[in-house]
Amino acid sequence: MTRVRPTWPDLPAHVRDAVVAELGGPVTGWTSHDGGYSPGWALTLETADGNVFVKVASTEHEVAARLHRREAQRAAALPGGVPAPAFRWILELPEPGGAEPAWVVIASDAVRGRAPRTEPWDLEDLDRLQHLARRIARYEAPDGGTFPAFADHTWPEAALLAAERPAGLATYDPWLAENLGRIAGIAAPERQFEAFAGPHLVHGDLRADNALVVRHADGVEEAVAVDWPHAVRGAEFLDQTGMLAGVHAGGGPAPEEVLERTPLAVGVDPEAVTVWVAVLTAYFARSSLLEPPPGIPHLRAFQRVQAEACIPWLRYRIRES
Repeated sequence: MTRVRPTWPDLPAHVRDAVVAELGGPVTGWTSHDGGYSPGWALTLETADGNVFVKVASTEHEVAARLHRREAQRAAALPGGVPAPAFRWILELPEPGGAEPAWVVIASDAVRGRAPRTEPWDLEDLDRLQHLARRIARYEAPDGGTFPAFADHTWPEAALLAAERPAGLATYDPWLAENLGRIAGIAAPERQFEAFAGPHLVHGDLRADNALVVRHADGVEEAVAVDWPHAVRGAEFLDQTGMLAGVHAGGGPAPEEVLERTPLAVGVDPEAVTVWVAVLTAYFARSSLLEPPPGIPHLRAFQRVQAEACIPWLRYRIRES
């Protein structure tokens, strides 16, 4: 399912007027970008001074508004040279006559690029995404609290699955239920902390629909990352491996095949990667069995297909360890 987003004329007039004022001139054209998982507007606006990419959320959608605020903070603090569009500004607007923010608008440079080819997966574009993850990880996330430490967040889903044994587990490969105790041990909090700690910049949600392929003047194409609300500080392999379940679920190669094409950086601990795969398997499986969050009805199906891609990957890594 593809989200059909509202368009520029659908925005309330006072929001459009505030955006035009911030842009310093009229909007002469617009393109609405469908897809994604959060509600709200995603627009490329054309002006006399060039194009700007704008995202808008009503504060009625609390999660979307919070993510926009977080993205503004983290995108503005990215180190120079990171393959990402430059952040421009954030607006928080009340309704006419109101005092509390009712709308959150963020803007960045518009990227002239194309979506990675995923139907079917173009292996060269997949390579570009993998190299993008490696390029992002070459940067250290700045200190100061803007980028939380990934290792400080504990993923409890493996232990919760082992304790709860929800009925929906029966809809998955029986291997998962049979090995929940072992998986919970691999994904124990102390092992997560050791595996995920690091100084590297981590996008945190790097996948095909959060990247664009741009062509340079010399004809070389490379990917850049967009949508940065989840950026954190952590281990260098997290982005590169975190996308692989989604790739496989979307008809692409199995995770280990991708890593044969684009190996992990020298020095990455294979056991740390296995901890990450165990965490992802449990996270996607348990989350897929929950009620959908407001405004994002198709999220659970997306998590389901990624869980189904993670299970054989985890089986392989446990067998090979």
